[in-house]
Amino acid sequence: MKLIIEKNEEKMSESAMMILLGAMMQDKRVNISLTSGRSPRTMYKMMIPYVKDQEKFKDIQYYLFDDAPYEDGSHGGNWKEMQELFFGPANIPDERVHITTADNWETYDDEIRQAGGIDVMVIGLGWDGHFCGNCPRTTPLDSYTYRVLHTDKLKLNPVGYPERPQQPYDLTMGPKSLMRVKHLVMIVNGKEKAEILKKVLDSPISNEIPATVLKLHPNCTVICDEDAASLLNPEDYQRL
Repeated sequence: MKLIIEKNEEKMSESAMMILLGAMMQDKRVNISLTSGRSPRTMYKMMIPYVKDQEKFKDIQYYLFDDAPYEDGSHGGNWKEMQELFFGPANIPDERVHITTADNWETYDDEIRQAGGIDVMVIGLGWDGHFCGNCPRTTPLDSYTYRVLHTDKLKLNPVGYPERPQQPYDLTMGPKSLMRVKHLVMIVNGKEKAEILKKVLDSPISNEIPATVLKLHPNCTVICDEDAASLLNPEDYQRL
């Protein structure tokens, strides 16, 4: 892992955006994977003016790495949130947005590989060390995209996850899926993430803290603000 410590959330977001835009400027199809949640919101606000209605970005394809579909087959919250945060305001058509579903999750990794693989993926870091839909004690560290029953997740993680009776399972790209990503970028901000970020960087690899496995990635960059890095000794880590 490489570590970039920026002064604040705005600078963190700008650094992540520059990595994305740099990849997107290539004169070919580029596959980008993006996260929902709180951490990327400023980055999306910055990106929209650069991306909206831009002909030069017509070959960009977007992949969402997890979702919890409803029983009727409709998309879960991640699709809706990303439409509100980025795809809608940036006028990204639905045909350029891909997501795990009940019908494709078993072939999702092969579809991505046949499309050239993910060039850049931006993820966040959960309060308990989860990434994508890979949660503590339910993450098979040797898995590609997989399905986990929501009831099983609640049994093993009774705190912090709401019941979702209309969404019986979660679909997520697994650790081995992310190992195929050409450049993995994790953004982390806020003092409330300082303790878990230190644990991820300092702890041995374990599905008790799933994000520890990302230290095995050959090209992973962690971009955080000073608040999230407040418990770190920067000299202990490789920095850019």
